[in-house]
Amino acid sequence: MRLIFIVFLLALVGGVGWIAGSLHPAPPAILDPIKNAISGQDETTAEILDRLDTSTETNLEIATDEPERSPDPVEPDPSPDPESETSTDPIPVVFENQEAALAQYRVWISEARAVHPYPDSEDRMFDVMMCESGGNPEIVNPAGPYTGLFQYVAGTWDGDWNTYRDQAITDARAQIFATALAWNLGMQSHWGCYTRAH
Repeated sequence: MRLIFIVFLLALVGGVGWIAGSLHPAPPAILDPIKNAISGQDETTAEILDRLDTSTETNLEIATDEPERSPDPVEPDPSPDPESETSTDPIPVVFENQEAALAQYRVWISEARAVHPYPDSEDRMFDVMMCESGGNPEIVNPAGPYTGLFQYVAGTWDGDWNTYRDQAITDARAQIFATALAWNLGMQSHWGCYTRAH
C-alpha cells in the first residue's frame, strides 16, 4: 500500500512539474548551458565578446519640441551646469499614439539590423516584438518578471553580452538594438514568440 502511494505521489509530482514547465519554461540562462554542453558548443563569455563589434554603433538623434535656436553666435554661460554636461540619460521618447510608436520601432529595427546583422527579416523581429509585448515598452509579465518590448529578464538584460545594458530595461530603442545583437549572436531561441512569429 505504501509503495502504491509513493508511486502515485511521484506520478502526481511529475505531472504537475510537466504542466508547470510547459506553462513557464525554464529561463534561457538555465537552459542554454545545458543545450551547449549537450551539443558540444560551449562558448565562453570572452568568445562571445570577441565577436562583438561595437565600433559601428550609431547614436540616434531624437527630435524634441524645443524651438529652433538662432544661428547667431551666443556667448557661453560663465557657470555651466555640471549635471547637464555629464548626464548620459537618454531623452525619453514620447509618441502621440501607438501607430507613431510602431512606425519608429520599425525604423529602429532597420537601424539595429544594419549595426548587428542577423539572418531573419526585419518583419520577423517586428512580429516577435508584437507577440511578446504588443509593442508596449513598459509592459511587465510578473512570471519572470519579463519586461519591455522583447520581454527581458533583468539577469539576461544585465548580461555581459548586452552592450546596451546601461540603458533602462524599458528603453524601447535599447531593447530593439539589444535584441538585434542577441539575434546576431544566434540567441533567437530565447524568445518563445520566435517560433510562433512568421
